[in-house]
Amino acid sequence: MRNYQIYWIEELFVQHYYGRERMFYQLFSDWEASTGDLHDIVSKQVDYITKPIPYLPTQRLLQHEITKVEGAAWINSVATIEREESGATLVLNEKSMSLNAWGHDESEYIFFEILRRNMGQLLAMDIKNERFGWLKPIKQRKFIY
Repeated sequence: MRNYQIYWIEELFVQHYYGRERMFYQLFSDWEASTGDLHDIVSKQVDYITKPIPYLPTQRLLQHEITKVEGAAWINSVATIEREESGATLVLNEKSMSLNAWGHDESEYIFFEILRRNMGQLLAMDIKNERFGWLKPIKQRKFIY
């Protein structure tokens, strides 16, 4: 099973740390593993670099896009896609989205594609399996000399 946390990162940090996603991964994995005062400090850092997920627009977007997908449903802020050999659920939270997927990776890619097409600056992380990355990488300018 794959468990992704998806965060909307502030534009300033996206621009500065693009290509160094491992630093974000390290911060979030430290946050998950920490306790006590260290957890409070790291929580403040995470709050500073993330933006709240715009709940109603994201909910409307997912409801609209999910209706186009076979085997998909929207129930109480949870989007679900179930296929014969795979599935995924996406839960909206205030500061993040949680994506739990099993089986083949087809279902999670459907959710990633919906979010990639419609929202920017989203970073997905599966701390347990050390998988992380931008859903919509920023385009680099190419200068000709």
